Amino acid sequence: MLLRIASASLWNRRLTVLLTAFSIAVSVFIMLGVDHLKNELKSSFGRTVSGVDLIVGARTGSTNLLLYSVFRIGNPSNNLSWQTYQALSQSKEVAWAVPISLGDSHKGYRVMGTTPDYFVHFKYGSRQALSFDKGAAFSTTQQVVLGSEVAAKLHYHLGDELVISHGTGEVSFTHHDAYPFKVVGILAPTGTPVDQTVHVNLASIELIHASGSHSGRDHPKVQGTSQAQSNQEHDDDHDHDHAAQGVGHDLQPGSVTAMLVGLKSRIGTLTFQRKVNEYKAEPLLAIIPGVALAELWQMMGMVEKALALIALLVLLASLLGMTTMLLASMREREREIAVLRAIGAHASFVLLLIELEAILIALVGAAAGYLGLAGLLALLKGWISSEYGLFINSLPLSGSTLGYLGIIVGLAAVLALIPAILSYRTALSRGLSVRV
Repeated sequence: MLLRIASASLWNRRLTVLLTAFSIAVSVFIMLGVDHLKNELKSSFGRTVSGVDLIVGARTGSTNLLLYSVFRIGNPSNNLSWQTYQALSQSKEVAWAVPISLGDSHKGYRVMGTTPDYFVHFKYGSRQALSFDKGAAFSTTQQVVLGSEVAAKLHYHLGDELVISHGTGEVSFTHHDAYPFKVVGILAPTGTPVDQTVHVNLASIELIHASGSHSGRDHPKVQGTSQAQSNQEHDDDHDHDHAAQGVGHDLQPGSVTAMLVGLKSRIGTLTFQRKVNEYKAEPLLAIIPGVALAELWQMMGMVEKALALIALLVLLASLLGMTTMLLASMREREREIAVLRAIGAHASFVLLLIELEAILIALVGAAAGYLGLAGLLALLKGWISSEYGLFINSLPLSGSTLGYLGIIVGLAAVLALIPAILSYRTALSRGLSVRV
């Protein structure tokens, strides 16, 4: 009977009740959203790379090196020379080394030049190896391996051709269309930035940039060119065609963006890191991915706390608004409460009625906030993945989520004690007296 009376009372004041529940839903949406995104970002970043002992690049900040080499965020301040890469990769401590070269793109997706060893040694998650959904790794220039998302979004299949562009923006005015690339492999989904990467042979990067001045499509011919010049350009194009067919696969770049390093013994990681950081030939930086990630989250700690505090303040404001609404309605409900008391309802019954109303409002608001967030994540997680490279899972109804919802309902019940106690003390004669 108590539940039926509370429901009828709330329905009688449905407009103010719905507005109050909506404000609670918004605060729950923000609070759960901040917590879930924080956890998902940590999980997404943490599972991006594993099995790599060190990342080596030009001297810069450790976070910057991690972001552009692994997460394809930002740009390098400088490159490391090919001679340095060879010297370090041949060190006795090194089991394997994979170079990566960034700076080009294809329709907004980053192009990464590397070697076939990348598909062997790069790991993600719990040391999971990359696998091919279709095809295989490239074996020469003008072959490309696509991440799963690139292939799905751009509708590429094995055998299709694509052209890469200079620069990393979504719009580029310099296309290397003299050398189209053929799709020879499509990677299985990983839930990491690998899915959004276009992988080409490292020699291909050197080939297309070294040949840009000879390509008639990259640099249009000037009118009035002599026959001899035309013949020379034809010979150059012919030579590049041979290079494109595989003759140029041994082209060595002058520099690379970074290198991924696996050591023979992890015990010597710090020693080799110090050796790289003190390298005499050029200024270098070697980072341990896990340590760099910890530094990144430490930097983000203040932001996390600020967002959590804002979400908490919004929630408290909503609950205080609910309390204010209940207090404001007490004047109008004096006669209702007096009638309940006159027909035999105990004062504690009235107190429980107010408490139950507050709990019902909080439950409706909390449920609406949770369902709204879960639905929005389900709709937008694909867009978030393609636009920002962040892989956000749907919001589960986990123990922590239920704990948050329980705390919200509990706070609502505590704050509702104020109007409930006032109603408990309301005199019966005051409610039944004739108002002039």
